[in-house]
Amino acid sequence: MNIDHLKTFHKIAEIGNFTQAARDLFLTQPAVSMQVQSLENTLGVPLFDRSRRKVNLTSEGRVLYEYTQRIFSLVGQMQDEFQSLSSLDTGRLVLGASAVMSAYYLPNYMVLFHQRYPGVTLDLAVHNSHIIAEKVYKGQLEVGFCGSSPSHPNLRTHFLHREPLIVVAGKKSDLARIERPISADELLGHPFILREQGTRVTNKVHEWFKNHAKSPQRPSFMTVDNMEVAKQLVINGLGITALPKYAAALELAAGQLTQLRLKSFDLHVNYSLVYMEGQRLSRTVSHFLSLLFELGVPLPEDILARLH
Repeated sequence: MNIDHLKTFHKIAEIGNFTQAARDLFLTQPAVSMQVQSLENTLGVPLFDRSRRKVNLTSEGRVLYEYTQRIFSLVGQMQDEFQSLSSLDTGRLVLGASAVMSAYYLPNYMVLFHQRYPGVTLDLAVHNSHIIAEKVYKGQLEVGFCGSSPSHPNLRTHFLHREPLIVVAGKKSDLARIERPISADELLGHPFILREQGTRVTNKVHEWFKNHAKSPQRPSFMTVDNMEVAKQLVINGLGITALPKYAAALELAAGQLTQLRLKSFDLHVNYSLVYMEGQRLSRTVSHFLSLLFELGVPLPEDILARLH
């Protein structure tokens, strides 16, 4: 069944005149008559009673008109919806990020995006970096903000930010009162609170102890699955922890945590944008990345070429 024939039928049914319908549709009257006849042949029933001066619908025509009213109402709604999506009056922004990126890097950008596009729903999936990279590779996320360098084919990373790692203690800790540089061996008697095995910060701290502690004694590590938990434990007097500096900015400013001066502790973590080469970007993700670029975040050329 031809959609144009349905449009012609619907227009005639609305105004009751073949000639006027032809004008409104920018068609000739013979073309309009042929389309109606073709539709009647397809359905096997007459749709208009042409025996009178005014064109009237047959009973079968009234049934079809009920359907075309619903059809073209839905078409109008669809057009309105996609018009809203194209202007970002509605939609859904889905991003993936590691715990640090989700808590300390992205929030300001997400707030600005929401202020600009308040009708768009924001959805942030938080996982370890390797899980974010895996989800991008599998197409479950369009882009990810994380740390580890993915090794999957066609998965690309673009450097965004480098953050120094620091070691902190609670304000009542004996270590907090030491002003000179502290050696790795001096930390061995204090529980070191870290996130689970496999995270970049944990791996870097383990390697640092291996290279700088002279004592055969192994450090006492305690693992938690959340950086905020680690901070609260340290604030309340249990051990020390290592974390990206901007993750402790508020607690350092409030005097709840003290940054320790450590010998030869010059570690940092890199954070990147992870994406699939050549992948089409949704309008919401495209506009979010455009906002980042507008605010001075450098983006790769192949991503810039895909925006909008």
